[in-house]
Amino acid sequence: MFTNTFVSKWNSFRADTRGNVAMMFGLTIIPLMFFAGAAIDYSRLTAERAKFQAAIDAAALSIVGAPDSVTVAELQTRAENYFAAAYGIGSYGNGVSITVSKANQIITVRGSAQVEMTIMKVAGYDKLPVSATTKVTAGRKKIEIALVLDNTGSMGSAGKIEALKASVSDLIDGLKKKVVNPDDVKLSIVPFNTEVKVDTGYFNAAWLRWDVTLENPSLSASDQQPPLPADWTGCLADRDQPYDISSEPAGILTTRYVAAKCYASGLAKMEPLTTDLEAIRTRANSMVPNGFTNIAISYTMGLATLRNGSPFGANSSTGADVEKFMIVLTDGDNTRNRWSSDVATIDTRLSSACARAKTDATDKNVKSYTIRVVNGNAALLQSCASDPSKFFDVSSASQLQPVFKKILESIQAVRITS
Repeated sequence: MFTNTFVSKWNSFRADTRGNVAMMFGLTIIPLMFFAGAAIDYSRLTAERAKFQAAIDAAALSIVGAPDSVTVAELQTRAENYFAAAYGIGSYGNGVSITVSKANQIITVRGSAQVEMTIMKVAGYDKLPVSATTKVTAGRKKIEIALVLDNTGSMGSAGKIEALKASVSDLIDGLKKKVVNPDDVKLSIVPFNTEVKVDTGYFNAAWLRWDVTLENPSLSASDQQPPLPADWTGCLADRDQPYDISSEPAGILTTRYVAAKCYASGLAKMEPLTTDLEAIRTRANSMVPNGFTNIAISYTMGLATLRNGSPFGANSSTGADVEKFMIVLTDGDNTRNRWSSDVATIDTRLSSACARAKTDATDKNVKSYTIRVVNGNAALLQSCASDPSKFFDVSSASQLQPVFKKILESIQAVRITS
């Protein structure tokens, strides 16, 4: 009896499957949790690799502009310090190692670190390595910069013209530190109001014309009339349309630059592209605010100074080792050109000039920065910059020097080669 009962219960227990699911879940939960934890560790490792690469890139860029006299050991120290600030040693990784080498003007920065694991420790992986390598070209590219600077009457308020002069001086000081060979850095400057002003020594140039009567009714009848070569004080008005929005060299009569009377006194002369940076500083310091605003004429003139073959771009290079930039600064709306005093009409000419510059075979290689100081058409000026990051909206004169410093840093940035 007892035996039969025991056997019966045993067979019943053996046939019962009601606990299998729980038992199987208990057996599988451990590897499932391990794989989930491993995925988290892998995600952290991937993020750390990206962060590590960015810090190595930053360290390489921080030393690439150093003079050739700086030793590799000094470059190493600088790179380590910059890396530590950028990466934040101790946040994840440890065992960080940075090495710097230099050969044939190529600087190579290599780094490695160990990232602490969590769940992966169960599988025996306490730490996993991250590494990165960056190469940058230490060879200095030549730089050409056109400074297109508002000299209108409103620049005389709120310390704007003084801040602008100081900013230009700071820019020149920063550029001079990078000069190794005489033609490493060239600058031009185009002060503007309604007109731009050139040296009167050009009076006999074939690219000038003396037969244009200006059509803007805001001008006096006398100012509308073209000057005589003997009386010319150097001012230029807009070229005939559509060449008013172009930096193309002058040829036939309708493409030539228009000699005009200077109807706002004191405008500083422009300086074509030159390696004499002190001459640019002197010219900037001579700027006097007076007159109305016509950004289009200065924008195209700035481009012309960077265009070999134009009357003002004879010193501009066509070599592949040259980077070209233009900085355009204004503090107001377009208020007067050769034809009109209607803001919208003149804005249209500037908009067309900026759009054309981005498609012209030569001008599109110029990286343009635009700066709005307190007033002006922000949307239009932003569209004139090469990209939105190169537009700066300044609300006070005190912000100009930091903005120029930021632009200089951008200009001097070196492309990472690998």
